Amino acid sequence: MNLNRLYHFVKYHNSRLSGVFKRVVETATSKELLRHHFRDTLYKNAYYLMAGTAVTSVLSFIFLTVATRLYNTEAVGLGAAIISAVGLLAIFSDLGLGIGLIRFLPGAGKDGNGMLNTCFTLSGLASIAIVLIFLAGLGFWSPALLPVRQHPIFFAAFVVFAVVTGLQSLVSSTFLAKRNTRFIPITNIIAGSLKIALVALFAIFFNSAFGIFASAGLAMAIALLFAGLWFLPKVQSGYYPFPKIQKSVLNKLSRYSAGNYIARILLQMTPLILPLIVVNALGAEMNAYFYVSWAVTTVLLVIPSSIFNSLFAEGSNDEASLRANTVRSLKLMLLLLLPATLLILIIAGKLLLLFGQAYSDNGALLLRIVVLAVIPWGINYLYVSIARVKKNVSSIIKVTAVAACLSLGLSYFLMLKMGLVGVGIGYLAGQGIVAIPVAIYLWRSFYSQ
Repeated sequence: MNLNRLYHFVKYHNSRLSGVFKRVVETATSKELLRHHFRDTLYKNAYYLMAGTAVTSVLSFIFLTVATRLYNTEAVGLGAAIISAVGLLAIFSDLGLGIGLIRFLPGAGKDGNGMLNTCFTLSGLASIAIVLIFLAGLGFWSPALLPVRQHPIFFAAFVVFAVVTGLQSLVSSTFLAKRNTRFIPITNIIAGSLKIALVALFAIFFNSAFGIFASAGLAMAIALLFAGLWFLPKVQSGYYPFPKIQKSVLNKLSRYSAGNYIARILLQMTPLILPLIVVNALGAEMNAYFYVSWAVTTVLLVIPSSIFNSLFAEGSNDEASLRANTVRSLKLMLLLLLPATLLILIIAGKLLLLFGQAYSDNGALLLRIVVLAVIPWGINYLYVSIARVKKNVSSIIKVTAVAACLSLGLSYFLMLKMGLVGVGIGYLAGQGIVAIPVAIYLWRSFYSQ
């Protein structure tokens, strides 16, 4: 009986999968269907988000390639850890306001400009406070980064670029909230191209971790000026930046943003904390190998994050379409992610040769392992996006907390026993353990109705 049920289950889903691929081929070969596909805001914004993150990933890939050729391994490892620290602090300074903007800005009407300026002001002030606290306690939580605090220019640059990174994230959330994400890849092209040019230039004057960090930070600052002063007024009518804090905005966003603030930290802190763990436990050289392998993996993370962020924006504008859009989003993720994952598994060693033989020797197996974690990570992210639309903040916190604790705990434990490979196995196990019950829940919620 069980075998008979399994046979019909496989037969049914093989038929569904064949139908999906058939529709993909029909769409790809028909100009009319293709135009209709790209006019769909769910797909259009997902592709823009993918393009934006893909641009960032590809240009970061080139940036790292240039850096590994022009700077020594210790400088690359330390510079990568500092950039990760800035990204982590930007998540803390967000205060959940980016998610709040996506959920509430579409319905804000004439109050939208005040909402934006309130969010930018709060995030900027939070960034300064959080960065100063981080630097004050640097000797406690990340001694390897103490050079940042020892040089006044390095110190000042760290503070400024951390604030810039936090604000850039809010600007991107605004584009998504208004379902006009075409400016995201443009902004990312500006930032990515500039940091490649600057990292090569700074190698002449600052052949150290500071040169790598400063090139990335200055490029982000210039891109933020373009995005905030030129692009943002095009999607939010009548907008101009002005520091202000409106109590009505705080009242509207506080509870929802606070819960999602915790969830976002839990969701995104793992890949940013791992380089800090590795650099302190295994040294700057091993962190360079880890960071390069992880940077390649982030190219694949583009697919689920872009698709499900677009799903969140669509659900915030039209919650009635959530179920249908969820099914469409999941199919699109698997269609794009499965062949991409297989390709990375096959060419991992040769791909890392672009950075040098040592990177390939030390990072190929790690890359193959962490690439496998992208699918369970994507399933968990899908659940988070659905819960954000439904304002189910407690469930978001539970899922992201368990995933973060398992991923970090297992990665650290196995790293001490197995080195870099242990980090990859721990991360894959942590994401996979959570994804299994999440996938079962999603199946029962959407496919059994």
